[in-house]
Amino acid sequence: MIYRRARNRILLIVSFTLLLICVSTGVGLAEDQPVKTLKGYVTFGGGGSGGDAKATNMRLEGGVYSVNKTVNVLFGLGIPFTVNRDETPSGLLDYPVPHNHFTDLGTKRKGEEVGLYGKFGIAPIKNFGLFLFGIGGFTTGREIDLAQSNITGWYYTQEETTKTYGLYGGGIGYFPLQGHFTVHAQYDNRMGITGSLGFAW
Repeated sequence: MIYRRARNRILLIVSFTLLLICVSTGVGLAEDQPVKTLKGYVTFGGGGSGGDAKATNMRLEGGVYSVNKTVNVLFGLGIPFTVNRDETPSGLLDYPVPHNHFTDLGTKRKGEEVGLYGKFGIAPIKNFGLFLFGIGGFTTGREIDLAQSNITGWYYTQEETTKTYGLYGGGIGYFPLQGHFTVHAQYDNRMGITGSLGFAW
């Protein structure tokens, strides 16, 4: 009986000791886990007021930004594209007027303008999630010399060119250190003022 009680006490002490070791090891491992220092994000938005493209636009953007650093920075890539930029009439023929009796209607935009830009930002206030950023890139779009026949009234493409435009600008955005909701506004010379909402992880 005495032996059995002693054995039970020893088993209890050993079990309690093992439990303490497991708990302390778990706490130690939790403390040793690295603090997250990088988050990804994706945003979608649009707008279009004041840009040289003179059309409504939309954009898709993704990137990464640092958190819990002395100075947090942001890197992103975006694809902007116009909506309803086309100025050409329906029934446009893709070749020059086959005679000399026509009216030159000048240069018109054809199709949409699409581009690519890079973004770099920096958080001026530590651990606040507010970033100031600059963007730089390019867009491409087609333009035509439009003419109308004086005989048939049909529209013709006298000449078509693809142009590349430089894109530059900047803005401000909130990219959360802990949460998932992100929002930012920016201005660039091609698309004008735009706003975006997104998700960070």
